[in-house]
Amino acid sequence: HERFLLKEQSRWWPWLELLPSVEEMGAFHPLFFQEEEIDRHLAGSDVRGFVLRYQRRAAERHAALSSDLDANLVLGSDVLLDKQKVYWATAILDSRSISWGGRRHLSPLLDLVNADDKGLAHETRLEDSEDMKQKVAVTRASRPVKKGEQVFENYAQPNYLLFTYLGFLVEGNTNDCALLDGLSIHRNDPGAKYAHQLQSTAPTFCIRDLQSVEELAHFLLVKHGLTFENSSDSKINDKVRPYLIEVLEGRVSRLMEAMDTTIDVDSRLRFMRQIVKNDLMHFQHALNTHVLVQN
Repeated sequence: HERFLLKEQSRWWPWLELLPSVEEMGAFHPLFFQEEEIDRHLAGSDVRGFVLRYQRRAAERHAALSSDLDANLVLGSDVLLDKQKVYWATAILDSRSISWGGRRHLSPLLDLVNADDKGLAHETRLEDSEDMKQKVAVTRASRPVKKGEQVFENYAQPNYLLFTYLGFLVEGNTNDCALLDGLSIHRNDPGAKYAHQLQSTAPTFCIRDLQSVEELAHFLLVKHGLTFENSSDSKINDKVRPYLIEVLEGRVSRLMEAMDTTIDVDSRLRFMRQIVKNDLMHFQHALNTHVLVQN
């Protein structure tokens, strides 16, 4: 409404004018990518399915809004029937929102701070203004910043989330991991009766360190009905090791087949290829360091 109807009449226009246009957003945000492009350049990675599900949710939201009478009365069919504009609004909310108090908020100017992976994870909270008359959103720098330096925030997110919702990667991201998705417990599995021990019967895993491999091992122990001696013991034992190897080697094999070593200056293609490359690195490290090497 503010961007496409009120335009210059909106009190937020100075900020809205700083945001990427529909065309600019379409050039870099995965919500606008073609499915064939995602299939090709994210082949082998579970991020492919993650991005496609995000696109499906956006399409369902667009369909629901298009048939909503109240929304049509406020926004008009010229906006609601234009999928690109609705996707733009979705991408803006997902890439610009800042959370506090368990809810997302649009915070003009505060959302313009760029990301890196240094210092503590950013935290925004409401504090009293200097005159004590209102609450203001405050994000404090987590490390010293010299005069004239650009201020960065540590978003503390892996690259697959940054790519999917914000459209970029952080090079050398210390918060990065490989998304492992698609595992689930079915009623015919040997461990189906133990599924209540898990928070989810179809979890996702962020594979990057020993703890993440332990979490995967715990799931596989339950799925295959395997027992473990003590909750404090390592879950990576000889009972579950073959299943861990099967899962991780399967991911490694898929990713190696999908690797594209050609050089491309297009950032969207480069980002997707980097995700595939990083996924392979994380899975190989987990396999060689925590699974194949027995203590």
